[in-house]
Amino acid sequence: MRIVHCIWSFCTGGAETMLIDIANEQAKTQQVYVVIVNDSYEQYLIDRLSSEVKVIFIRRKSGSRSPLPFVRLNLTLWKIHPDVVHFHSINLPSAVLRKVSRGLFATVHDLQLPLEAVRRIKLIAISEAVREDVLNRGKFDIKTIPNGIDVDSIAKRPFHNLDGKVRIVQVARLDADKKGQDILIDAVAILKKRGITNIEVDFIGTGASMQALETQVKRLGVSDSVHFLGLKDRTYIYSHLKDYDLMCHPARYEGFGLTVAEGMAAMLPILVSDEGGPYEIIEKGKLGTGFKMEDAEDCADKIEHILNNYKEALSFVDAAYEKVVEQYSLKRMVAEYIKYYQSAIAN
Repeated sequence: MRIVHCIWSFCTGGAETMLIDIANEQAKTQQVYVVIVNDSYEQYLIDRLSSEVKVIFIRRKSGSRSPLPFVRLNLTLWKIHPDVVHFHSINLPSAVLRKVSRGLFATVHDLQLPLEAVRRIKLIAISEAVREDVLNRGKFDIKTIPNGIDVDSIAKRPFHNLDGKVRIVQVARLDADKKGQDILIDAVAILKKRGITNIEVDFIGTGASMQALETQVKRLGVSDSVHFLGLKDRTYIYSHLKDYDLMCHPARYEGFGLTVAEGMAAMLPILVSDEGGPYEIIEKGKLGTGFKMEDAEDCADKIEHILNNYKEALSFVDAAYEKVVEQYSLKRMVAEYIKYYQSAIAN
């Protein structure tokens, strides 16, 4: 099968990271191309693609109104004559002619995304929360295939109780309006007022909210407890998750929450807000703990409860790990993609 993955740009982000995994795994058995439309990419991400994956650059200038890049895009697809074109940018299908491929697919990576460009193609939701969000807004041909991770590459936390400092981690883009880092910072300040000062929070990631979050940390007087580690590559993250005692993902909305699955694979207790994809991953409290969405006080309450009842929190980790192995493995995800492609283009 000849598969083309299309994406606007190839910079640091969840969709790009996932595309690397998908393309590399598919290339073991299929002929795979990655087409990057805009002249915007990170070379280190390109370097992570297998030598079996053919990368094509359309080199459109971001914001350009010239039709020529889209002509080049369609001519490129026409020459490849793929069985499948899989879009990883939700509005990109509007730039491609339907006849360039036997099957057009698009992944819906998040909640509340615009759907005008994907009304007549097959959609893949990364979680049931995303699928429900799409179907609540119209009639779409959509199937849920959860994201996958390379579970074996993630170091596991030794099974032990708390001792001294309690280390909490969030791995996410610093986008407080979505990822909710400000909520966790407020929770740390609340706990400090309660006399709980043995907590350290590490935020791994970069983003537009960095300055505002640093200002919040200083204003609340928790600079000794909150650290911004910046952008780290996957090798660093996968080898260091085991050093933490709790993963907290306080997102205001999130389609899936890949880092939550990674935390479960590292055998960390998990705390997430009680709506959206991350809460779905922990089976709404069966495999981790949820706190009230956007409620810093409740987040603080749940952290305090976990600290005081850590053996209870650890009781979730084995079942959580098994769920990741069974439902969120990379091989399982890619196999489901191939099966869905084959079924769709056969009809």
